[in-house]
Amino acid sequence: MNAVLLDTNAVIWFMARAPMSPAALEGIAAAQHAGGVLVSPMSAWEAALALRKRHSRPDLGGRDAAQWFQAVLKVPGFKLANPTRRIALEAACVPTVFGRGDPGDCFLIATARVKKVPIVTRDRRMRRLATARPDYLQIILC
Repeated sequence: MNAVLLDTNAVIWFMARAPMSPAALEGIAAAQHAGGVLVSPMSAWEAALALRKRHSRPDLGGRDAAQWFQAVLKVPGFKLANPTRRIALEAACVPTVFGRGDPGDCFLIATARVKKVPIVTRDRRMRRLATARPDYLQIILC
């Protein structure tokens, strides 16, 4: 596998060394070796928003979202997946099977589609979309 995109929770769990599935760890390791573990700036945005919520505070290792995301980008083989106009337009077209969804996830799905890579995720809506439309989205469960 040449590249994968990590959804926000997968990035958080990877950085916190939380348990992940063997398939996810193997996919990440293979992509790291190939220099293609993609992380979206949307993950920095989602992590910052989650820190503001009292009931949902992610483990960012005691750092604020900016410091945490800077550390993410220093992991060998991790690369920033910059949003482009094409990704933004694709994000607006995520199929209705995904539901209204949140904008961050729509951008992640669009990034995976434009970059032609699977998303490492546990998100049940992404799973539902990948099951309903395997030609549209590929995931690796973490």
